[in-house]
Amino acid sequence: MSLAEPVPQSTFRAVARLAALLVTVLPMIPLCTLIVLAAGVAGSRARYRMVMALTPIVCGTIAALVGLRVRIAGRRSDHALIFVGNHVTYLDILTAGVGVGGVFVSRHDVKQWPVIGIFARLAGTVFLDRSSLRSAVASSDGVLERAEQGIRITIFPEGVTTSGAMAPFRPFLFSAVARGNFPVQPFTIRYTHIGGQSVGEANKDLVYWYDPAPGLDVHGWRLLKLPYVRATITFHEVVAPPHSSEKGVVREFAEELQRRVAAGLGE
Repeated sequence: MSLAEPVPQSTFRAVARLAALLVTVLPMIPLCTLIVLAAGVAGSRARYRMVMALTPIVCGTIAALVGLRVRIAGRRSDHALIFVGNHVTYLDILTAGVGVGGVFVSRHDVKQWPVIGIFARLAGTVFLDRSSLRSAVASSDGVLERAEQGIRITIFPEGVTTSGAMAPFRPFLFSAVARGNFPVQPFTIRYTHIGGQSVGEANKDLVYWYDPAPGLDVHGWRLLKLPYVRATITFHEVVAPPHSSEKGVVREFAEELQRRVAAGLGE
């Protein structure tokens, strides 16, 4: 299929997928809530460990229902607790959820999103308002607290979704990585195909979601109409934590992680 050809879209497919999502996800919310709350009786560590077990299942189920096919390349470390990757679309949550599991660091307004916000709060997401110093400190403490309990954490350090040209990694959450002496595993997410067509400049906006993109409802409906989207999450070598939480050291650490993630985009 030529890159110039339009990607086939089907309203019937979108309606069927939306119906399947409603039938599957709505019962999943109270069920997961009960399971996580029951685990939480034994303490926050047990609660988060249950979240780590459920996240790949929930994200994998939703991914299948919306037509997202996730391939894992490389090996997720059994020892790393902090996982860092690039960010181009809301689908990254599902892709990383399948590949990494655990909890996420997310922008603060996600907690208000329908359905996704409920899952995010239930899953112990660390919410971050980058305009607030108090929120930044609380988020750093949240990362430290979860990682100290052996919980995997996924961070998208760009802070925003992009058109594919990566934005600089913001370093301040890595001070918690230094304080906790946590190893970090970088990963790269690539969306390679829409149906039988390779993703390129002509069609990437069907998957990528960045300013000035349409609203989530408009973009999501368009996504449901596509045949399928194929994603690959590639895990890279684990990186030792920064030896100090001093700003310059942490900034250099963030830059090194960005180089490793960016290298994966060219593979």
